[in-house]
Amino acid sequence: MQPRQQLLDIWRAQVAYSWRPVEEGSKRKVWHWGGRNDSDAVGDAQQLLCLLYPAQELPDLRYADPDATSDAVLNALNGLGDAVEIPIRIMRLIKDYMDRHVDAEGVPVYSGGSNMHRVDRSQTAHPDQRAVDVTEGFALSIPLSLTALSFLADFAPTVDRMGRLDLIEELESVERTVHRRLLGAITGLLRSFAVSTFDAGDEFGRQLIALINVDGQPDRKIVRRFRDSSEEIIASLRNITVGSGGHAGVEAPTKLFEIGWSWSVVEKAPDIPDVSDTSTQRTGRAQDAPYLYFTVVALEAINTLFSARVMRRNLLTEEEQRLAQSLQLRLDVTRRYWAMVASFGGGSKWPLEDVPWRTTDGLEYDYYSLLVCAVATGSFGARRGGDDDLIRLGDVLIELANRGRITRRALAGDRSIETHFPGVKAELEGIEKLDGPAMVWNMVDFAPLLLKRLYDAAGLLVTIEARAELLEVADQVWDHLSRRRIRDGAAARLWDQPSQVFGEIPNWFEDPSWHFTIRVVESLVLAAQFASAEPARSRNLENLAHELLVEAEHVYDQELLRGSGTAGPALAREIGSVGKTIRHAKDIVDERPSTAFALGVKALIDLDRLIEAGRDAETGV
Repeated sequence: MQPRQQLLDIWRAQVAYSWRPVEEGSKRKVWHWGGRNDSDAVGDAQQLLCLLYPAQELPDLRYADPDATSDAVLNALNGLGDAVEIPIRIMRLIKDYMDRHVDAEGVPVYSGGSNMHRVDRSQTAHPDQRAVDVTEGFALSIPLSLTALSFLADFAPTVDRMGRLDLIEELESVERTVHRRLLGAITGLLRSFAVSTFDAGDEFGRQLIALINVDGQPDRKIVRRFRDSSEEIIASLRNITVGSGGHAGVEAPTKLFEIGWSWSVVEKAPDIPDVSDTSTQRTGRAQDAPYLYFTVVALEAINTLFSARVMRRNLLTEEEQRLAQSLQLRLDVTRRYWAMVASFGGGSKWPLEDVPWRTTDGLEYDYYSLLVCAVATGSFGARRGGDDDLIRLGDVLIELANRGRITRRALAGDRSIETHFPGVKAELEGIEKLDGPAMVWNMVDFAPLLLKRLYDAAGLLVTIEARAELLEVADQVWDHLSRRRIRDGAAARLWDQPSQVFGEIPNWFEDPSWHFTIRVVESLVLAAQFASAEPARSRNLENLAHELLVEAEHVYDQELLRGSGTAGPALAREIGSVGKTIRHAKDIVDERPSTAFALGVKALIDLDRLIEAGRDAETGV
């Protein structure tokens, strides 16, 4: 896969597409926002994150310090200028984004109107519908703001050394606008959290019971088991006192419930008190019920607030840290809830393994199974008892690759192709109240999201065989994605051209989908981090390596007692080299048992040769 090289290739293609003359024939170039969809807060954030995210997650791809920027990065971004010009232009791209996506009063907006589609194409969408803040807009603003703040912090020493007062003031101004957007995004996620309760006997309750009742138990017993399993989750919901959600309605012993994030700020969501800027707290419009897709994007965004990089660099203000703690509580309880539902009963068959996943409103899609995997992976990895849960989850991912016709050939008229294009649609309940038609949100990122989940699960596995199986499937998914890259035109080497893989798709695109491309970028970053991590360790091999090194050290000590270490210079050097090999193997045996084992074998072979040479010398042979 060569993820770093692929990321550099994406940068080169992105600059070629986006950094273009202001008009045909002009020598002055500007950044062109948008791609396949029109410019909006969501799509432009994805476009900018393609540049910012890899540089902050992978140290060798950074460009904030001109003296430390590698030749490979300079070559990929040379359309933006030299080592000094590149970070200045990136800073101004951040500023441009922050200035573009505000309302008439200068308040940040988080809309994604270009990805909203009318159910009835004969009706006209009201402008207020496309302007409404969406959960994905809040979610994307968090990694965007954090990567921007990290970049600006890295670039600040260079600006200070340059001594340019105008650049210093510009950088400080950009930092202030980024923090304002970040604060609005955090409060937006606090107000779009949803807890939906229902009775066992209504339609939602019957659907949930049918989903989790994999062993045919009476409904009454399933309700009791659900309540018992969710006792700690309900207790955690009682601690949610800021924003939307909470335990209201879930206390009744016969109630079932779901938790997660709705598509926007929920209707009647309370304002967040005691914040320095309340201007982004707009009226809620969304149905007070969770959506799996928006739950996943929200959880991934919240997780970045607590990354080692953010904590180490102290990127958050005290106010942001305080509000982030409320989000962390939601993150933890949501993961536990979906892990509980996904593995309900804990027996030989999980609801998650009964693909496709069926939602409480009766929809069935493989894509929903993938989203549940995304939410539950972290909880499965944190459980005690080895890799058993993760291996079962990995088997679901492998099956999804087959069912999605990624590792298996698509048949004529295969409906699974629709998962890739036009994608799965989520109806945005509540948006019709803004004097317009019903609208849906399109989700077309099945393949790159599957690749992310494969690397995510593989990174948590200890069992080498299970990890290797997931990595083999990941290679096949990457091969699928590489064949969907746009081949020609201004958007060459970006994504997505699904008809190159699925010939039945009639659509042909000339512009990139930043929604799809950023998912590929995130997957490549995960792949690069995975490749940089310590290799998987086999417990059996680790034990064997320890035993082998005990023998090697014992034989080595015997040779020293026999006097080999005080023999002639050549023999002394050889026995000394063997000792160094053994010591090095002992130092690395816990981290790299395979390497230590190989070094131990080499040491024993060298020792055996020395012993035989000594015997020959004694006998005169």
